[in-house]
Amino acid sequence: MTDIMWDSEIYEKAADAGTPGSGPAAPSLADPRQLRNALGNFATGVVVLTYESGGEYYGITVNSFTSVSLDPPLVLVSMQRTSRSLTYLLERPFAVNVLGDDQLDTALHFAGKPQSRPVAWVEDGAVPRIDGSPAYFQCTPWAGYDGGDHVLVLGRVVSHGQRDDTSPLLFYRGQWSALAQESDDPEGRRP
Repeated sequence: MTDIMWDSEIYEKAADAGTPGSGPAAPSLADPRQLRNALGNFATGVVVLTYESGGEYYGITVNSFTSVSLDPPLVLVSMQRTSRSLTYLLERPFAVNVLGDDQLDTALHFAGKPQSRPVAWVEDGAVPRIDGSPAYFQCTPWAGYDGGDHVLVLGRVVSHGQRDDTSPLLFYRGQWSALAQESDDPEGRRP
């Protein structure tokens, strides 16, 4: 691998590919709903970002989360610019709580659909986290980057944990889902 992080020749070719008559026509992006539907074909996990403000605990459900680096330990979440939580996540510690398939009510609660079952909090670090999550990452803000109508928020992981006795909650094609059950077939074939 070279020390060059970005090859200007690749950039110029990419820019030329976008000019009329330079290649096959790309699908129109005039309808953002079509793009959103196409992106929905990528199944994602579901996380709730939690933080404390004024002695109260808050959270927001998101599905744009990924690991970035092990050294230093960084994770990334993508937040809508219009989110009220965005300012807090850029200024104070937060936790990324990976939700299990038994935590749909928690996902809905922090997606703006309050549920009757109270949230069980764990207070063992600098930031509150949700009890029973398959994994969590307690973070301090590292950086925020322009992402169009979103802001990419990087957090430096200061502590983490996991449970291996549960499966993740998934989001696919606009629907909540879970992993398929494992087959008893040793070769992994499905009926």
